[in-house]
Amino acid sequence: MVSSSLSRPRPLGLYMSLNMGLSLARHYLCDSMELCENPGKTELLSLRLSPSSSSAESLLEPDLTFPGMGGYRMVSLRGLILYTVCRKACIYNPATRQSLTLPAVKSNLFAQQEPNKHVYYFFGHDPFFDQYKIVCNVMIASLFFGRTTSEYWVFVLEPGGFWKKVEYDDQPHLPRRQGLCINGVIYYPASSHKCHYNVYCFDVRSEEIRVIQASHAVCQFCKSFGFIEHGGKPAIFDYTRIRETGVLELWVLEVDGGIWSRKSLVLKPCQRHLVDEINVNELIVHGTAQNNEVILALTYPCYLLYYDLIKNDLRKVEPAKTAAASKLQSIVDSYTASLENMTAHGALDVTGNLWDLWLKKSYF
Repeated sequence: MVSSSLSRPRPLGLYMSLNMGLSLARHYLCDSMELCENPGKTELLSLRLSPSSSSAESLLEPDLTFPGMGGYRMVSLRGLILYTVCRKACIYNPATRQSLTLPAVKSNLFAQQEPNKHVYYFFGHDPFFDQYKIVCNVMIASLFFGRTTSEYWVFVLEPGGFWKKVEYDDQPHLPRRQGLCINGVIYYPASSHKCHYNVYCFDVRSEEIRVIQASHAVCQFCKSFGFIEHGGKPAIFDYTRIRETGVLELWVLEVDGGIWSRKSLVLKPCQRHLVDEINVNELIVHGTAQNNEVILALTYPCYLLYYDLIKNDLRKVEPAKTAAASKLQSIVDSYTASLENMTAHGALDVTGNLWDLWLKKSYF
């Protein structure tokens, strides 16, 4: 039985996907849209806060290990985790410890001889119909992205589900960060040859796409940033100058028409040493944890920082030795992918029924 006492403090924990062998560059270059012949050795770790941790420095210890699980660009939504293995979408259910690999997108773009080929997956939920959808962006481009072509495909998570192409006639674009699903809309930042960055919105119910212009300051000066949810709104967390000046910028989308609010945050002097030796170009935001903490990580060796947006507090989090010695693929906070979270959103029965259908092989 899973407790649903949502008011009690939640200990720090996360799911961490690790690459144990194949190089990151080789993995990203895989062109396979079917079953990859050499996906590399991966592990999905469930990590929990060590009892010996202090408030200044935390230690994460392994709770469970799932060999062969995990992948890139992990994102959690209402108790399910979506990740990418080579160019195929996989869904993992932490409640049942079962996974599902979706069929390949039947796009003809990959048959074209272009040097740049990209596939991005987004996870969406329509609260009105209580329906889950996977959105796939397939893009090919010439050497310097002067010529680009892209397609959108949607997969509804239901019996008999299949990939359906969605018409989109506007400018092709390349997603740059993980998407966020907020109130039935998937938001994600992307770039095109016309604009360095804009925020694109995919309505999960209508399957329509629209564009929101990013702030001019973000387009011109924001080099290192994460795309996060803050206060129920999409936000850009700019840490370009975190090492140089200790200053962070938070841009929150207040109105879908493109009105952004800006808040400057300055690290406490006593915590500046935590970023003195960090290469900002290798620091990546992996979403947020409970209590408005932004999760930042170095890929190799694995090194985590948690930044509290409300308290303006930065702390170091050490992963287990096995995790620190491996190549980090992706991270999601464990409590955004927990049964408690599903119960709170009323999604437990829905996801449970879907998994029953998959296990009975009535899905395709």
